[in-house]
Amino acid sequence: MIGGGAPPSPAPAPVDGSRPAGAGAGSVRPALTALLDAHAFLTRLPLPGWRRRGALSGADPADAARFGRAAIAFPLVGVTVGGLAALALLAGSSLGRPFAAVAALAVAAAVTGALHEDALADVADGLGPHDRARRLEVMRDPRVGSFGALAIVLSVAARLALLIRLPAGDAALALVGAHVLARWAPLPLAAAIAPARGAGAGALLRPGWPRVGIAALVAAALAGAPLAALSPAAAAAAAGAAVAVAALAGLGWRRAFGGVTGDTHGATVQLVEIAVYAAAVAAA
Repeated sequence: MIGGGAPPSPAPAPVDGSRPAGAGAGSVRPALTALLDAHAFLTRLPLPGWRRRGALSGADPADAARFGRAAIAFPLVGVTVGGLAALALLAGSSLGRPFAAVAALAVAAAVTGALHEDALADVADGLGPHDRARRLEVMRDPRVGSFGALAIVLSVAARLALLIRLPAGDAALALVGAHVLARWAPLPLAAAIAPARGAGAGALLRPGWPRVGIAALVAAALAGAPLAALSPAAAAAAAGAAVAVAALAGLGWRRAFGGVTGDTHGATVQLVEIAVYAAAVAAA
């Protein structure tokens, strides 16, 4: 009815303490949005159009709250990237370990758009100048210099050298665990170290310690299972290596750049990934 009259009475609350139908949607939708935001920012995977159009960019200060919520889901992105890389490695294993490892790294780079390799190159180029302001300026330059190119080559070579040391099944497990821990590693740095710039992803990613703790629990569960399947020693060594390398990287970024940036976060991802592979090989 469109005219006057008394409005309909609200539905009575259930007397048995149960929640009304649809009451859980309010908690599910923010979690799903955070998961999609994390994937939209850290990968190039096809996502629903509404989510990709509104993807986090690191350029809009209004995105700070969304970055904080999405941070909890960063380790889940590691499952996606590492899982797809592991599938590629297993699919190519019949052609030998070197080819399988190359296939895994190629798929991971394609899924992420080589986001973290690009960040590592920017950081390596930024370490060239002696002046801190000049370092930050160089990191903004989209061109890749000699230090940056060398850093990418060394990163790829290190990961290949370590992955081919492991049997295909073990390498697949290490890929998943490494990508999960690597996506978590920048979060404590973002909470503990001030951003080097007032804008950009490094300034917007300020998750706060409660969310870092939740993300740590998520990462521990998601990475612990595949790494423990290698061996309990491998899981412990990988976790210790991830924490140690992330902490050392954070100290290095603060000393070199005066804080963290989006590029240093990406470089941390690369360094921790390599460290986890090294720990898995050492404990094998």
